[in-house]
Amino acid sequence: MVSIMVAHPVKIVNNTGTAISNYQQMVVAPMCNNCANASVSNIFWAYDPAGASIIPSWLESQIGSTVAPTNANPNSLIYWLNIAGTISAGATQTVYMIFADRNTTVWDGVNTGIAPQWTSTYGQYDNGASVFIYYQNFAGTSIPSGWSKTSNANVIINNGLKITSTGNWATFKYSIAFNPQTTVADFYAYATNNTQMLFGWYQPQYYIDTNSYYGLLNYNGTVASKVAISGASYSSYQIFSIGEIDSTGSWATLNYGNMVTNTGGYTAVTSNQLVFHVLSTSDYIICQWLRVRAYPPNGVMPAVLF
Repeated sequence: MVSIMVAHPVKIVNNTGTAISNYQQMVVAPMCNNCANASVSNIFWAYDPAGASIIPSWLESQIGSTVAPTNANPNSLIYWLNIAGTISAGATQTVYMIFADRNTTVWDGVNTGIAPQWTSTYGQYDNGASVFIYYQNFAGTSIPSGWSKTSNANVIINNGLKITSTGNWATFKYSIAFNPQTTVADFYAYATNNTQMLFGWYQPQYYIDTNSYYGLLNYNGTVASKVAISGASYSSYQIFSIGEIDSTGSWATLNYGNMVTNTGGYTAVTSNQLVFHVLSTSDYIICQWLRVRAYPPNGVMPAVLF
């Protein structure tokens, strides 16, 4: 057991209108310079103030910063917690943001960790697989199990994913299907200017181009086209999020856990595979991680009170 300086209670309020179980909770936590060490690696989450029942947590980033999270940056930290059990509609669950002794690093790459790009060794403490329904950081140099590419796709795995096309639409796709009515997919990616690209679910029921792909839902909270993104500039790493599809084939709009859905009924789709889709032979997509997480009930992430 590590030495604990502070165990700060945090209330998760289920304001979704329905019971919620076994899901990923986004928490924007204010920085505590007097509690956190320089690398903020002494912070973990638990169901109890003694830290005996650890909650798997993954540190995504620090708001407003393009460098590794640090207590020198005054902005809040973005965590994702894998919450077990059930919180009834209208109920509140208390969890604890725990600060260990400042000389301690609690990251272990299993229960407590950080996104792969923020450590000097790529993915050194990345525990995304312990937090999300599906997670991939493309560590190492081999194509991960379950992924396949078309013959015209040039796929390079080197602690991150790079995709180019040798001609026509090139595809890199995961073999397992997910239900877009109950899950959300997020990609942390970069694309060169003017890349014709698609991120998202493979949806044969609806047709946007001849290959029947749905693509980018939004870019940093701003709704973008659901067709091939041509002439758009996404030349820095951004989080692209993909949510539901309604009966007309339109996307719901998503910005992390806060979702505004289109009108109309939602259609279950049977072939919902994660896909990267690139047309240009000169431009490319680079992805450092992707995750599939639970779609919060009614599109509402439970509130967090510090």
